[in-house]
Amino acid sequence: MNAPLHTSQLSIHFSVSAEHAFNALEAVLAIARRGGLSIGALKVEPAGPAGAHVVWLELRASEEDPLALFLARLQGVFDIDDLCAQALPERRAA
Repeated sequence: MNAPLHTSQLSIHFSVSAEHAFNALEAVLAIARRGGLSIGALKVEPAGPAGAHVVWLELRASEEDPLALFLARLQGVFDIDDLCAQALPERRAA
């Protein structure tokens, strides 16, 4: 019997202008895919008065390093603003 895997999790949110939303989301999701990350949740709030969407994303990986690399690569995405990230408590994968 295999030991249960532990999963590292990261919750992030950022804003993106309505006119660049598709390009930014495509870039963010491509970085996650190339890093082998799993998406736990994705929510895009409608554009507010400032014309920006807020994107909430929860990612999982088998260890912390791919999540740290994801955040480093995310700094190069020009269309996102106000990036906030929070590591979530480690939990066992089902």
